[in-house]
Amino acid sequence: MNRRDAVKAIGVLLGAAVTPSVARAVGAGYRAPAPGVPFKVLTPQQGELLGTLTELIIPATNTPGARAARVDAFIDGLLADVFRAEERKHFLAGLADVDERARAAHGTTFLELTPERQVALLTAMQEESRVATPPPRRRRGRPMPRAFFPWLKELTLVGYYTSEVGASRELRYVHIAGRYDGDIPYQRIGRAYS
Repeated sequence: MNRRDAVKAIGVLLGAAVTPSVARAVGAGYRAPAPGVPFKVLTPQQGELLGTLTELIIPATNTPGARAARVDAFIDGLLADVFRAEERKHFLAGLADVDERARAAHGTTFLELTPERQVALLTAMQEESRVATPPPRRRRGRPMPRAFFPWLKELTLVGYYTSEVGASRELRYVHIAGRYDGDIPYQRIGRAYS
């Protein structure tokens, strides 16, 4: 699969066109830094908040979740190596906004909320982004920054499904495909192929 096909496939997975920053990352074959490498952009508190948010988006079930796939490190790497300065600033402002919303609604940080309240806050952010009007376009055709939570979901999905955990433990990975059998009952395979 070439880079253009990979970007299209991720767009299909997300049900929309991917943002330019994500397209650049996929096109460059970007992956999370090795375990143990400290965050380049995020503070430890921001990293913990991001890790919690991504795990709420893709929680661990019978397969590993976003934390096990190191999606937080993937996004931090994007912030450092792929995002433009204005994208980085917009993303960090979105992270800060999550804590501001938690403080306004419950008088505490997002990490100190119960899981039920965390999910309720994120659900409200998702609904808010659905009813919001699309942002106007800037000069030279560049779009205005998008809503934070849908963007975070996009980054989480891309980071997860391009990781070894997502591609081999969530999806079935066939390194060298065998014969083609187009009519296999889903119950027999149990999950999709990557």
